[in-house]
Amino acid sequence: MSCATYGAATSAVRRPRNRRTAGALMTIVWAGLSLGAVYALIAIGYNITMTFGGVFNLAHGAFVVLSAFFSWFVIADQGWPWWTAALLGAAGGALLAGIEELVAVRPVLRRENGHALLVTTVGAFVVIEGILMATWGEEPKSIPFFGGQEALTLLGGRVARVDLWLIAVAVAAGVGLHLFSRRSLWGLAARGATTDPDAAKLRGVNVAALRTGAFALAGALAGLLGPLVTPKTGASVGIAITLTVFGFVALAVGGFGSFPGSIVGGLVIGLVQSYSSRYLGVEYPPLLLFVLLLAVLVARPTGLFGRRGLRAV
Repeated sequence: MSCATYGAATSAVRRPRNRRTAGALMTIVWAGLSLGAVYALIAIGYNITMTFGGVFNLAHGAFVVLSAFFSWFVIADQGWPWWTAALLGAAGGALLAGIEELVAVRPVLRRENGHALLVTTVGAFVVIEGILMATWGEEPKSIPFFGGQEALTLLGGRVARVDLWLIAVAVAAGVGLHLFSRRSLWGLAARGATTDPDAAKLRGVNVAALRTGAFALAGALAGLLGPLVTPKTGASVGIAITLTVFGFVALAVGGFGSFPGSIVGGLVIGLVQSYSSRYLGVEYPPLLLFVLLLAVLVARPTGLFGRRGLRAV
């Protein structure tokens, strides 16, 4: 056999293996991006109340899990179409989050105690978690994705349809809210009220109403996501703390007050978690993520794209 013939044969054998390796890597990338999209959506919810209301609402992750259980109840238990779960979830999420602001947040803000406000939102998280446990128990629940269960081959890797939807919705939500915050009258007024509430009040801006609207908007987003997030994460009480913590890490890495930063932070966190789980072991991702968080906050305390001067309590 000539050298040229041997080289051609060796190359032909090597190419399928290389393609398989590249495909496996791309599959890990898709898995990381879709998981990161979930974290990005949590971070976007945090940023809504921070950017438009000046309040960090730690209970937002619990609202997303509540939406997941509600979607299971509507779709799997009652047999209604997925869009009814999305619409009813959005309305219910807006109502409940608005009530949280009126009942739990506003009285504390009148006393100007930031530490008490953090404790209050933690209390709201615990209350929601307790209601979920008492209503649906500890058994995890799931629903099929309304767009189909078949996986696709994209850029050489395998990806589920729900993963593509999650990535697209996270990017669309982040970009849309970024434009809304900078180009709409409500968004500009809310950002100004967050930066300097006293000056906003002197100009006749109803700061309290803007804050209630911010909570309602974040709650509506959480409720709307139920039929999309549940096929990916499932519905269980245990994931509430996971989504809350990793959503916060995504927020801190991407930047406080930055919707594009929430997207970037979430996707980075998802990729780090996906690759470290695959190549190092499932016990390493939390350690690596918090090392990444510490490194970013030491270098840039407001995150990669954070707003300087943002006031949030």
